[in-house]
Amino acid sequence: MKQGFQILGILTLVVGSFLYSERVDTVSKLSDDLLKEIKDKSENYKIEKVSPIITDDTFIPGKNGKEVDINKSYEKMREIGYFYEKSLVYKNIKVKPSLSKNKDKFIISANRNEKNIALLFKVKNNYNLNKILSILDKNKIKGTFFIESVFLEKNYNVVYKLIKEGHTVGNLSKNEDYNNTDFVWVKTLVTNMGNQKDNYCYAKNKDKNILKRCYLEKSYTIIPTKIIDKRPLSNIKESLSKGALISLETNESLDNEIENIVNYIISKGYKIKSLENVLKE
Repeated sequence: MKQGFQILGILTLVVGSFLYSERVDTVSKLSDDLLKEIKDKSENYKIEKVSPIITDDTFIPGKNGKEVDINKSYEKMREIGYFYEKSLVYKNIKVKPSLSKNKDKFIISANRNEKNIALLFKVKNNYNLNKILSILDKNKIKGTFFIESVFLEKNYNVVYKLIKEGHTVGNLSKNEDYNNTDFVWVKTLVTNMGNQKDNYCYAKNKDKNILKRCYLEKSYTIIPTKIIDKRPLSNIKESLSKGALISLETNESLDNEIENIVNYIISKGYKIKSLENVLKE
């Protein structure tokens, strides 16, 4: 009897060991297959980085890329035992040199590989933004508003609301004189209002004095791709291009045509973004 129990025990151990080994082999094979599948498919999800375009004194931002982190993706998918796209883990491929390291250069465009543009509204001190904002809000679009210190002083709550709602506010100092002490005053107020961390200067051309002054204040200097002060709709139809930074003078003509301008740009497949977003790498 005792011998029979011993035999039964041995048989149980043998069978259990066999089943355990078989399960380990199965899990191991599934793991090997899963890892191989992730490696094989990872190239399909890779986005190549786009290098910036740099000349002596101008800069066009590039775009970071991304690639699958195979080991981290495998760790996540191993728990469910099969390939699942939403469980992929990515790592960034950063462009060099970055925009933040090139504040000593004029920015003349956003990245030209994507159909994004920015509308830069150059705001007069006595201008009412309601018409423009109503059209942008209607289309869920964020704009960029370059203001002077006088406008900020008279319309602090308006500027505060612009920034809180995701628009970008640019700095024209006082009468576009960046040597005026109002330059730093505007910069301090705007960058302390909440969502906007960077300061943007405006130059019509390669004015080295503006560039130097803004660089000393760790600010970006923008030269618009196109400056439009009259016939805004007609001029925009002639100047749409990927990455364009389009400057618009605020006046009655713009108020009358802003809705048609926005509709035209959208109809051509472009996305209108704030300056801060369109320059993101």
